[in-house]
Amino acid sequence: MATNFDLAPPSKTVDGLPAAPIDIESITAQFIFDGATQTASADATITYTVGPTGGNPVFDLRQTISQAWLDAVNFPVAQLAHHQFGTGTFTDLRVIESSQTAGSVHTLRVQYNLALPNSEMTGSYPPVLAWSAGPRLQFAFGMSDLREARYLEGWLPANLIFDQFSIVLNIQIVGTIVAHSVITNGSVNTLGSNHWEIGFPARFTALSPMLEIRASNTVMSQTDSVTLPVSGKTVTIEATKLSSGSENLTNEINRIKTFLADNENNYGPYIHDNRFVVLFNSLAGMEYEGATTTATGVLRHETFHSWFARGLKPAAHADGWWDEAFTSFHDVGADDPVPFDFSDPPIVLCSRNPWQRETPDNAYTDGANFWKGMASMLGVSTLNNLVADLYQTHNSRPVSTQIIEEFLLRKSGEAQVVDGFHRFVYGLSDPSPAPDVWLKDDPAHTGSEEWDGVFWDSPDLWIRNSDDGGIDHQSPEFGQDNWFHARVRNKSAAGTARHFVVTFHSRGFAGTQFVYPADFLPCIAAKAEFDLVPGEVRVVKARWPRSLVPPAGTHTCLLASVITRADHPGAGRHVWEDNNLAQKNLTVVNLLPDTFMILPIVISNWLRELDQRFELEIWKPKQATDLQISIINRSQDFFRPGKAKITRLEPQLRKELFSLTQTKLDCGLHLPVATSGPNKGRIITSETPDLLVDRFPDSWEFRLPERKPSLLVEIPVFTQKVVGLKVAIAKDPKADQSFKLHFVQRHKKTRRIVGGVALQVNVGRRS
Repeated sequence: MATNFDLAPPSKTVDGLPAAPIDIESITAQFIFDGATQTASADATITYTVGPTGGNPVFDLRQTISQAWLDAVNFPVAQLAHHQFGTGTFTDLRVIESSQTAGSVHTLRVQYNLALPNSEMTGSYPPVLAWSAGPRLQFAFGMSDLREARYLEGWLPANLIFDQFSIVLNIQIVGTIVAHSVITNGSVNTLGSNHWEIGFPARFTALSPMLEIRASNTVMSQTDSVTLPVSGKTVTIEATKLSSGSENLTNEINRIKTFLADNENNYGPYIHDNRFVVLFNSLAGMEYEGATTTATGVLRHETFHSWFARGLKPAAHADGWWDEAFTSFHDVGADDPVPFDFSDPPIVLCSRNPWQRETPDNAYTDGANFWKGMASMLGVSTLNNLVADLYQTHNSRPVSTQIIEEFLLRKSGEAQVVDGFHRFVYGLSDPSPAPDVWLKDDPAHTGSEEWDGVFWDSPDLWIRNSDDGGIDHQSPEFGQDNWFHARVRNKSAAGTARHFVVTFHSRGFAGTQFVYPADFLPCIAAKAEFDLVPGEVRVVKARWPRSLVPPAGTHTCLLASVITRADHPGAGRHVWEDNNLAQKNLTVVNLLPDTFMILPIVISNWLRELDQRFELEIWKPKQATDLQISIINRSQDFFRPGKAKITRLEPQLRKELFSLTQTKLDCGLHLPVATSGPNKGRIITSETPDLLVDRFPDSWEFRLPERKPSLLVEIPVFTQKVVGLKVAIAKDPKADQSFKLHFVQRHKKTRRIVGGVALQVNVGRRS
């Protein structure tokens, strides 16, 4: 299982120790229960990797350790002591007082007498380790979301719930002839009388495993199976009740069949192999992966948790609200929309405390109301479809509250999602004074809403091919994850952006104008952040999944917006009109002498001005004398307002004339008009010269003069047109050179620049 350090709490210095998160790969342990002495002992080993910062590893175990070995060498137990991380009770964690390098792999073995854990032991179904006449053992992990330190760490050395690991547990009961049974969602290998090996898969976290041991004559069991409608998987239902219980197992199994099928139909495939395990009791319910201990009255609720809570799992205790909240929303039919009232007091469901060790009690009530508000905002069916999509795409690893917010925002395109999370999840009041978050349009931009200069090549936006911390823009690489970056600023004198989200999107064409929100939302990626103080500058990054990176030979134009409560981008605004918006519309090409390339560009008119005339200008440095620049269009009428002298474009298909050896695409060469067949979306290069005929049949060319490189055109209101920007290199350029050109669209009457595209041309020499 991959490491989840991105979900881990940050490194922290406690009691002078630089405590560092670890990733546990596996836990192997032996429990021996002795009926003759009514005692129990444990011997456990974890194999782990130290996090990216290195330091003293952090884990937890709520038992009293008697002996320890670190990497097979005896280690002082006193140097595995608990240290206080949070401010509440049971927020202490053990720190290994051994400095270990980032990425190093180690083993820690501990032995201890097994006893009730040093955890919050209240609640209706607490952990159990008890003996009765026989002797008979009753043992239960007894996990709880609502009580602190009540996950696997109660019995075994474990991690916080961001981590996923496998467990192999050898259990033996000696000193008794009474037969016992194990009730578990692990795979069971019976090794002998009262002796089992139980395995739990690597996708499990500390909240996943269910284990109860009871004398066989104190329980009754029944099994049946159901074939589920989406996965087609046949799931065996293993139902157990106490011998004294009044439950009708046949009836309850039939109910479970219905619940499992409904959940698959509504939210997606059951992921817990081919079993569902349930132990009925009259007290309360607790969810595990593909399993539950439950009373009959909450069976539907607990079964649903194998989708939300133990299918899609919270990444931290602070995230534990959302599974109880959505499950409670689902309990009432998931069709009860109630609009948010932003005059209501803020509600904390997800604290910003990474050391929290319990789910908040109001998750069931305030949390369900939050989802009702989301249902009202997005629509009931839309919300349920989005949550189903969330489950199906993210159930392989734990999920944080921020991930859910980002997912709902980027998929729905509804910016008010940010407001709902701000007030009714993070419990933040409306900021006063308001922050002013912004992105630079140009190096000279100082943060004004309106900007008269270049706005299509933002220095605050860039792409990296790997998560390497680089700040130079790179072309997207197909077939791998890439990384969006934005440099976000807060120019307010006193208003902190307590919570904000940056959205990233790409458009598959070079265009002069983009409008919020239509061109920005929904989006490819979003990233939630917190506490951007006045004057602060922060780089925010988000993964561009490889599945969404366009194939080689296409291009994208990068768009970003910053959304925070009290400072949204304005609807209908362009990048130059709102400092919350930015774009990077840059193409980089490498050209050899006596070659040319054509960049298709969308020009549009979204202004309400009566004058529909625009000037298309080329800004280029004076020394760029080796470049010949033309504008191409399919219609002669396009050129008439400018009285341009045009010639017919004569494409030649001989590949030797298309000796463009390399094209690096940061944003540029995808024509946003319908083309058919396998060539749709491809660019004009030396490898595809026939596309010139396909893209620009019967086209006309206007070579821009050197003295005033511009062209007057007319574009009707709410219309867009496609032109080709042709750049040709002289046969004998003076030297290897690099030029940046700007294709600019300016309104003729107002002189307002309404769009632009940047093109960097690197001129090489033939070898």
